[in-house]
Amino acid sequence: MKRKTSIRKIVVRLFLAVFAVYAVISLVDMQVGLAQRKQELAELQVRLEITGFENKELKRRLSTEMDASEIERIARELGYVAPDERVFIDISGR
Repeated sequence: MKRKTSIRKIVVRLFLAVFAVYAVISLVDMQVGLAQRKQELAELQVRLEITGFENKELKRRLSTEMDASEIERIARELGYVAPDERVFIDISGR
């Protein structure tokens, strides 16, 4: 009888130890995941702020009158060329 009680105590203690290790590992994993999500949130907030500034600038540009040279500069930034213009692309990679 005493031996069964002792074995039962060992099994219960072993189970509790395994459960404690599992709980600690789970908590550490959750903390790591939370830290990663916080970093992603911070990056997304920065991107949102930058996009907001870009939107404000675009709205300002749309609300002001632009002359032909400014329109041409913006079109060139977007990759457009004049109809009679030849474009040479350097593919040498230098």
